Amino acid sequence: MNEDHGSRRSGPRTIAEIAEATGFSRTTVRFVVGGQAERHRIKAETRARIEAYVAAHGLVVDHTARSLRTRRSEAIGLVVPDLANAFFARLTAELEERCRATGRVLLTASSHEDPEREAQAVAGLVGRGVDGLVVAPCRPPSAFKGIRRGGRTALVMVDRAYARSPWPTVVSDNEAAAHRIAARLIELAGGDVDLLCACPDLPSIADRLAGFRAAARGAGVPAIADRIHVAAGDEPAAAAAPMAAILARGRSPRALMCTSLLMLEGALSELVARFGRLPEDLVVGTFDHHPLLDALPVRILSVRQDEPGIAERAFATLVAEMAGAPREAVCHVVPGRLVERGTAVTG
Repeated sequence: MNEDHGSRRSGPRTIAEIAEATGFSRTTVRFVVGGQAERHRIKAETRARIEAYVAAHGLVVDHTARSLRTRRSEAIGLVVPDLANAFFARLTAELEERCRATGRVLLTASSHEDPEREAQAVAGLVGRGVDGLVVAPCRPPSAFKGIRRGGRTALVMVDRAYARSPWPTVVSDNEAAAHRIAARLIELAGGDVDLLCACPDLPSIADRLAGFRAAARGAGVPAIADRIHVAAGDEPAAAAAPMAAILARGRSPRALMCTSLLMLEGALSELVARFGRLPEDLVVGTFDHHPLLDALPVRILSVRQDEPGIAERAFATLVAEMAGAPREAVCHVVPGRLVERGTAVTG
């Protein structure tokens, strides 16, 4: 192996510098960093040495030259409702890492659950020549039929599984997870459980509502429809209103299930505003993870979605389609993990 003359400077290395430092040809280095080592029968030892060097020093790619040569931008677009949402923030980070590892760049945009903004974001990313799109859609699948730009823009949906979608989709096990949470809450609270949600027409929320209803029916909980409270939007301020309506009935729920952390934040804020603290016997169920859940002085059940697993499946599906694989309208379900915190007992 040659001396690493590039070690006198910091920052990522070019293909030429990696070839000089490792002693392999530029073509060999290109095949390895481009994920084509196996196709071109490059030895495992060669691949390992090049990958180790890239891992240690990084790689800078001349995207302009590559794009002119391959007619690809090596860019992937991501459109999610809100990057401040803990789940989408972690999903973005996971996808960004996979792009970085394969010499690609991730371009992100937020729709804020607004179909018009989502359409503008998608059009903008396609107009910039992204090779593929990952979208957590707030529009039906039919709205995406015109984005293919001559058949070259791959598309994968995440988080929302619309019925009869022609696009590959990767989601959490929303209905099954909601059933697990609701059944456990019902067991702990003797059936006294209320649910707060927003955007009930979104597939992910509709699935969580279905799981809640199934668990309630199975446990013989009466008047299930009266226990479902819909907020005007998926944000804390909106969640406070239905929580206040519950409290206006003269009771505090023994168990509260929220379809998102934002719903949970608004509900708990309203409880604290009313009582000065959270009721000690309250049991809470929610989706997603945040470190502050560990600090709350109540019993909490949460489903931690598998963001790395969702990102890996979505990225692999997208890259395969970008490489010419036929599109398959398959819904991949990635299970989450139920976590229980706290030791409060509700009888």
